[in-house]
Order: sequence, then structure tokens, then C-alpha cells
Amino acid sequence: MKKHLKYNDKDLTELFLDKLITEKNLSNTTINSYNSDLNIFQKFLNKNKINFISCSEESLKYWVSFLVSNKIKASSRLRKISVIKQFFNFLSEEKFRTSNPSVNIFLPKKAKSLPKFMSEKDINILLNYMKKNANTFNDLQNLVLTEILYASGLRVSELVGLKTSSISEDLKNLYIKGKGNKDRYIPLGEYAQKILKHYLLQVQKKYENNKYIYKQKWLFPNSNSHISRYSYYNRLKKVAKEVDISVDNISPHVLRHAFASHMLKNGADLKVLQQLLGHEDISTVEIYTHVNMEDTKKALKKHPLTKIDI
Repeated sequence: MKKHLKYNDKDLTELFLDKLITEKNLSNTTINSYNSDLNIFQKFLNKNKINFISCSEESLKYWVSFLVSNKIKASSRLRKISVIKQFFNFLSEEKFRTSNPSVNIFLPKKAKSLPKFMSEKDINILLNYMKKNANTFNDLQNLVLTEILYASGLRVSELVGLKTSSISEDLKNLYIKGKGNKDRYIPLGEYAQKILKHYLLQVQKKYENNKYIYKQKWLFPNSNSHISRYSYYNRLKKVAKEVDISVDNISPHVLRHAFASHMLKNGADLKVLQQLLGHEDISTVEIYTHVNMEDTKKALKKHPLTKIDI
């Protein structure tokens, strides 16, 4: 066992996070989330004069009970407990501890909730309104954002952070560096290519005198940097009100789900969908098979065998 007295809780946290950054190439957002979870856990232990080295299985169970009693939702508890288990695995493997107190701590089952859904009809209403009202630069930008999102299924953070260099010269493909720096290429349809070509000319006209913005080559610039995901979300809600679509049922994330479920409904392969969405695990994509189950049931009712009297 290493001379753990040389390392305090903060040191051990930093060593763990450094290993994750080096070996798993996790995003800054994920690392910050892990760091926050470990800091909260550390404070919880320290109040009882316990540190990471002296933490026992009993202390961990007390921590899990604390999360439940404070009504932390299951998905958040799942993440927090998962982080703690990874952390103690690290401490054990690196010989900072002789035992792993998290071995008998089990993860709560994550409830599978179906994503919010937008019909193809509502998507068409939304896009048609945007096409007819793309008179200002912001309105045109709105249309291009939405068209590309629905055509590609990008995460909103990937979408708003696109640069002009992310688009192939012929405008037919998008190059995405997603979670964990995983690369993927996404083809764009003819209409998306057409409005993108027009939009790029407008971006050049509007920002060619802004040296900072023009140098950054953002695809969706604003006066400071690029449009934020919150700004785009608010724009979507504004358009939804105009076309009588519930604002509770629309967001960039809902449009990503709409892309996936509509692709599947129209015959896309799950493996292809997994690659387009940038998911490592195909089970993450399988939820869309449940979204389309009602359509499947309706289709089966039209099968000739349903008309046979037995």
C-alpha cells in the first residue's frame, strides 16, 4: 500500500480526474460533474471526521441513504454512486487503499423514460413557418439551425458550436467531433445544402468587418461568439407559439429525438442511427423502437390476417 498519508482528499480527487482525462478522454463538462460529485461526497465524509482512505462500506451506505432521504432523483443518484464506485476502484487499483468499500454498493435502476415526441406534421409546420418568415438574418439563422438539426440529429452543443470548416466544400457533408473527441460524418440533403449556401453568403456580409468573429469562423455567430443553446431554445419556443405548438413539447433535444424516431419509422437501421447520433452503445438508440411501437400496432391492424374470422 502506498504511503497514503502524503495524499489528502483533494490530491486523490485530482489524481483520479487526471487519469480519466488521460485514459478516457472525457469532456470538460463530464470531468467538472465528477469533480463536483466527489467534492460534495468529501464534505459529507469530513463532517463525520472521515476521509477517502478511512471511508468504510457503512459510510457509503449512509451516503446512499442520505441521497434517497434528500429526494435526489434516481438518474442523479445513479451518476453520483457510479462516480464514487469508479473512484474507489481507482484507489484500490492504485494501492492507495487495501480494500474497496464500494464493492457491495449497487447502482439504482435507471427508469427508462420515453423522450418527448414531435410528429412529422408538427415538424413540417415549424419548418414551413420558418421558411416563409426568414426575412431577417436571425430568422434565416433560425431556419438553418433547425433544418440542420432535424436533418442530422446533432446534440445542441455540437450544433451551435459548428464552424464553417465543419462543412465539406460541396456542402454535402458535416464533420462532427463529438463526445470523447469521436469523429463522425453526416450527409446533408439537397434542401439543407441550398439554404446553407445562401446563409453562408449572409454570414460573410454581416460579419466580414468583425475581425474576431470572422476569424473564429463560427457557422452560427452572434455579436460575441456563437449563438448559445439557450438562445436557440428560446427562439424555438417563440416560433412554437406562433404556430400553436406547445412550448412544453419543443426544444433542440426534442428535435434530435424527432430526427431519430422519424428515421427509424421510415426504415433506418439501428446501427446507422447509432452512428449518426454519436452513441457508443446501441442500447441507447433502442429506446426509439418504443417510441414507434404505437405506429407498429396500428400498422399490424391492417394485416390481412386480422380480417380472418376464426
